[in-house]
Amino acid sequence: MHPIELKEKWQLTYNELSLVLGYQGDYTVRSWGTNGRHKRNPQNVVYVACRLLDEKWSTQGKQVNSYL
Repeated sequence: MHPIELKEKWQLTYNELSLVLGYQGDYTVRSWGTNGRHKRNPQNVVYVACRLLDEKWSTQGKQVNSYL
C-alpha cells in the first residue's frame, strides 16, 4: 500500500503519517505525494509498513503512535 493511500484512507495528516512511519520530519513524507523536481519515491520497506499498519488498524482500530 502506498503511504499516500494510507494517509487518505485513515484521514491522517502528514505529521501523523511521518510519526507512525518513524520519520522525524514530514518533508520526505510530503514529497511522496508531489510531482515535479522534489518528488521522491518511498522505499520498499515503507510499502510493507503501510500494509501492516492498515491491517492492524482494520482489526484493532486506528492508533496514531510512534512505533519506534
